[in-house]
Amino acid sequence: MEVRVYIVGKKEPITYTGDRIDVLDLELNGVQYKQIRYFRNGFSKSELLKKDLVKIIK
Repeated sequence: MEVRVYIVGKKEPITYTGDRIDVLDLELNGVQYKQIRYFRNGFSKSELLKKDLVKIIK
């Protein structure tokens, strides 16, 4: 599975690949984020992106 996240001000997307990918909305201290969790070979990694910086998620 693959997810591409396009960020404001960048031409190339950030690409996440894995067996399973979760995209969640999260709010911490009044700031809204998109959390990208991706799982590969039994291990998971997570990344937070500010919601206002994300243009498109494909």
